[in-house]
Amino acid sequence: MEDLLSTVLRTGVLLSAALILIGLALTVVTGDLSCPNGDMSMGWLIWGDPFLSPSHVLFLGFLTLIATPVLRIVASTIVYLKINDRAFAAITALVLIILAIGFTLGVG
Repeated sequence: MEDLLSTVLRTGVLLSAALILIGLALTVVTGDLSCPNGDMSMGWLIWGDPFLSPSHVLFLGFLTLIATPVLRIVASTIVYLKINDRAFAAITALVLIILAIGFTLGVG
C-alpha cells in the first residue's frame, strides 16, 4: 500500500517539476511573458490557447502539483476499500469530500 501511495506522490511531483521546467525553458527561449486571462475552461486546460505556450505549460505544472495530494487521497480511499478497511475508507472519503467542497467554494 505504501509503495503505491509513494509512487503516486513521486510521479506527481516529478511530472509537475518537469512541466514547470519546460514552461520556464519555453519562457526563456520564446520570450513570451503573457499569462492566461479570462477563460479557464476545461478546454483551455487541456488544449491551451495557444497550445503549449509557456504560461499554459507552467499552469499545467502548478495544477499537477496541486492535484498530486488529492490523487493520493483518492488512491488511499481505493486501497482501503480493496483491503476492506471501511473505517479508513470512510475517513479518506470524507477528507476527499471536504477538499472537493473547499475547491468548489474557493475556500482554503
